[in-house]
Amino acid sequence: MKKITILLSLLCLIKISFAFEPVFKDTLKVFPFDPVVITGTRTEMPKKDLPLSLSTISGKIIEEQDYKPLLDLVSENVPGLFVTQRTNIGYGVSKGSAGQISIRGIGGTPNTQVAVLIDGRPDIMGLFGHTLGDAYFMHDVEKVEVVRGPASVLYGSNAMGGAINIIPRHQHRKGFHLYAPITFGSYNTTQSFVRNTYESGTVGYSLSLGYRNSDGYRTDANDTYNSTSGNLEFHSAINNHFRIIFNSYLSNSKIFDPGQVAAPADTQSYTINRLGGDVTLRHDYDRFKGEIKLHYNSGHHIVYDGYQSDDYTAGILINETFQFSSLSRLTAGIDLKHYGGKALLYGNWVEQNVSEQSVYSVYHRKLLNLLNFDGGLRFTNHNIAGNLWIPSLGLTALLPYQLIVKAQYSEGYRNPTINEMYLFPPSSTDLKQETTTNYEFTLEKQFAKQMNSSITLFQTVADNLIQKGFVNEGPLYQNTGEVKISGIELEGELLLPPRFAINWSASSSHFSKLLNGSPGEKADLSIRYKFTEDIIAGIQGEWINNLYSDSNPYDYSLDYKRLVPYTLLHLNARWNMNKYLTISLKLNNLTDTNYETMYGYPMPGRNFTIGLTAKY
Repeated sequence: MKKITILLSLLCLIKISFAFEPVFKDTLKVFPFDPVVITGTRTEMPKKDLPLSLSTISGKIIEEQDYKPLLDLVSENVPGLFVTQRTNIGYGVSKGSAGQISIRGIGGTPNTQVAVLIDGRPDIMGLFGHTLGDAYFMHDVEKVEVVRGPASVLYGSNAMGGAINIIPRHQHRKGFHLYAPITFGSYNTTQSFVRNTYESGTVGYSLSLGYRNSDGYRTDANDTYNSTSGNLEFHSAINNHFRIIFNSYLSNSKIFDPGQVAAPADTQSYTINRLGGDVTLRHDYDRFKGEIKLHYNSGHHIVYDGYQSDDYTAGILINETFQFSSLSRLTAGIDLKHYGGKALLYGNWVEQNVSEQSVYSVYHRKLLNLLNFDGGLRFTNHNIAGNLWIPSLGLTALLPYQLIVKAQYSEGYRNPTINEMYLFPPSSTDLKQETTTNYEFTLEKQFAKQMNSSITLFQTVADNLIQKGFVNEGPLYQNTGEVKISGIELEGELLLPPRFAINWSASSSHFSKLLNGSPGEKADLSIRYKFTEDIIAGIQGEWINNLYSDSNPYDYSLDYKRLVPYTLLHLNARWNMNKYLTISLKLNNLTDTNYETMYGYPMPGRNFTIGLTAKY
């Protein structure tokens, strides 16, 4: 009954949109902090007009910290989002791996409840249904947008906790250019990349190749890491209305799991080979804008214990936006996915494949020059788990004195993975979809032209969570009930031209039961100072409290340990020597703090990174 009422309300407002045509003043110029984003609707819109909680990481921040793993950078800049770590570089796969992403406590072990997107397409491991943090680099990323809260109406399964959209550059400087950063740091950690771009106005490309290596810092175990990676982006304007874009990446990594300090290891190696890409045809007319995207990713994994797997995910995304007027528009889409693969289990290859078909629509309407209404609905069919309706409703009020009030209701879901249904002994085909229901309220205020800040209150209920349990003395995946999460998030920026820029984010959450890898409190502060036109320095601090971790990720039991709260300080500086060369310095963990984000995996103490970037 609830979903029928929501659908009727949406249809009524669509009808109202044709009856009124008042003039709407675009207030984007009044909000200089407000970026244009695409993740909230799949088409460009000012962030202030959207009711959902959406954080952006600009290309400037990415450029200043391009030596970091991409997910680490996201974790340091988004409230309520946290990524676990176990070594100085690399995350790994399988039991004991790091790189677990959680947004507002929702994440899953491994990462099955937060969608990672590359230019709007899902990027998941077909058999286990999770993302792979070691496949993501900042070779040529324009920006990153993060939806904090369920985003399944637009992005389907896995977006029940939120979505991270990595947006590549599709426009480069005219002519041929080279960009080659090389860094060296503690533990013989090296990172080197080279990127070549070309842009003529109608045709352009970007080609990047990279290498990362580290001896690791654990003296009791082997935590070495090395990887090679590459990206290719090509775009061409067919005419004034049509544009074709090709994106692709490959990543080959060999990672050693050092094990917990109670059981250090030297031979637990993982080989992870990934590739993926998409071809997109975009069109833009006066009232119609949309795209057709064909996407594919695959991988081959080899684990030290003899396990091997080959997986793939293939799909078609079609979305079309019709602009009824300057006041209202409707986006509708089709999302088709087929994924699976084969795994070597107990000497035999086992192959499984599943499919999911979805249709969705999102309606946006400006009302009375002050209000923006957004409503969305998704219908999805999974060939094993069945059918599901997923709605969202939101309202944004643009009030005087540059005050914005937002309210949002949204739901999310995750289908059971092939691993949970078919592979190892805990598997079961009787699993239901995991779901989330989320309510949030946001106040955002701009103070003059120097400061923008927001505060968000939210409550999320996650139901039918899938966890390992025991039935008749044996392990079994089960839907284990619900967890309630409530919290508050703060986010803001202060600009004091031409020298200072300060960014902050903080969050506090209460969980009805203990959750793995999700801190109760988290705060990040970044201060950047421009000494001259060419010298920039900054300090970043992070505080983590009430973080719990599984005492032994290598068995089926769940025994959470509270980790010691910690505060980290990092220093970074850049000197643009001339238009061709830049020198950078990063000092990590200045206070030499002892800390863990996973139980039994101590993180490194004070360490450094120096870099030289050549540009042409």
